[in-house]
Amino acid sequence: MKYLPGWTTKIDEISNGVFKVTLRDPYGRLAELTDIATEETVVRAVGYAFDIEKQVSKNWNRFLYDLAQLLLPVSKITSKMHDDNTFGSWYIELKGENRALYDGRDCLLIFQRLRGVEWIDQLVVKRDELTYSNFANLISKVGE
Repeated sequence: MKYLPGWTTKIDEISNGVFKVTLRDPYGRLAELTDIATEETVVRAVGYAFDIEKQVSKNWNRFLYDLAQLLLPVSKITSKMHDDNTFGSWYIELKGENRALYDGRDCLLIFQRLRGVEWIDQLVVKRDELTYSNFANLISKVGE
């Protein structure tokens, strides 16, 4: 399973019930964790890689856009757009009149709901507040 765009994930059982999760980006950066809990270990290791990406990525906005698409069911996406000409801003609209919008200029992730013909902000998250876990949770909620 692919957990982060551009990162490869390797999970090894190095001892009975002990797992080593390694994520590697194309530049050789690593996020690793060894622990006994399988799914929790994977999520924590992915979170470490997400933090690395947030700190060093030259294309953070595109990374978030690709990650959102990876986490959302394709069948729920009705419209999407990423635009490098507007600071890498993007949106993904979903069935049920919800959308996730990233304002690349102000580095804000905005969750909106359609009311009539107007999109109303439901939640605004600053870039510094984003972690893998809260991003995944928020994206899954907008997809409900």
